[in-house]
Amino acid sequence: MIILFVFHLLVHCLFVQVEANCKTGCSLAFASYFVWQGSNLTYISTIFNRRIPEILLYNPHVSSPDEINTGTRIHVPFSCDCLNGEFLGHTFDYFTQFGDTYDTIASDTYANLTTEDWVQRVNVYDYTRIPDHVTINVTVNCSCGDRRVSRDYGLFSTYPIRPGEDLSIIAAEANVSAELIRRYNRGVDFTAESGLVFVPAKDQTGKFPPLKISTTGISSRVIAGISIAGVAGALLLGLFIYVGLYRRKKVAEASLLTQASPDPYIQHGRGTLKTDSETIALFASPGLTGITVEKSVEFSYEELAKATDDFSIANKIGQGGFGSVYLAELRGEVPSPNISLDVNIDVDYCRAPNHVSTC
Repeated sequence: MIILFVFHLLVHCLFVQVEANCKTGCSLAFASYFVWQGSNLTYISTIFNRRIPEILLYNPHVSSPDEINTGTRIHVPFSCDCLNGEFLGHTFDYFTQFGDTYDTIASDTYANLTTEDWVQRVNVYDYTRIPDHVTINVTVNCSCGDRRVSRDYGLFSTYPIRPGEDLSIIAAEANVSAELIRRYNRGVDFTAESGLVFVPAKDQTGKFPPLKISTTGISSRVIAGISIAGVAGALLLGLFIYVGLYRRKKVAEASLLTQASPDPYIQHGRGTLKTDSETIALFASPGLTGITVEKSVEFSYEELAKATDDFSIANKIGQGGFGSVYLAELRGEVPSPNISLDVNIDVDYCRAPNHVSTC
């Protein structure tokens, strides 16, 4: 259950990261500016911070910079940026005038290319107390195209719908099909006669430039996805290894417990000397080589007899249920004063003619 939970969590994080809102923008987009009475090209170039020759480059229908017809639209070029990694847009610097409000700036000054709420959102001044002659931010949304819809269109204008305009009128003005505009603006109610839509636009050559697909390398979203997938794989692998080792450890412990002898003399570091018909218990000092707690060590009867001076009473230090207990030197090792080598052996049994060889 833990592994499945971690797996689903990592997959969720992976797709959230991969589906980030934007990573880059595009160098060119248009603001479809509706020329209202009293506005002129100088005023428009000032609020968008664009030179008049640059604006005229994309508006061949404007015959003179000094004359611009009220009620027409012109394309104002700007860069479409990925703002804070959240959305595509461009933030213009506007110098406030006496009597400006967020509503008049959005609806009149920028001809509905933005909204009152959006202008207020990107500024710190209260909407009832906008100071005069200060610079504020005005953000206009934009589009760089959508390859899921078409790769034939890579330049778009931000188009404010005005009263009396519907989908067919917008499509005719842009010289594209109504269905194409609808696909680029899913969810937009074109009967409301208000709001913003993104419309394919032509460049200075009079053609629709195609969508530019980046071929410079792997995108940051793909890199992020690969990185998270790698981390997820490493964590899952670590979990599987941990669970596998844990299970093997438990199996090994169970196996050792199953194989353990109930004889108290075989536990707690006591070696044994096994024969065909008798078990002789050996209690070993840690300093003795030749006697270990991992496996039984065998001594011949001759070795034991020699070490105990033929089982001399002088070397006998006790008596137990298994026989006499002797202090002895075996194979050149002498027990320390505090730790003795105790050999439990039934001497009479080992001396019997039929068992000497096994002892």
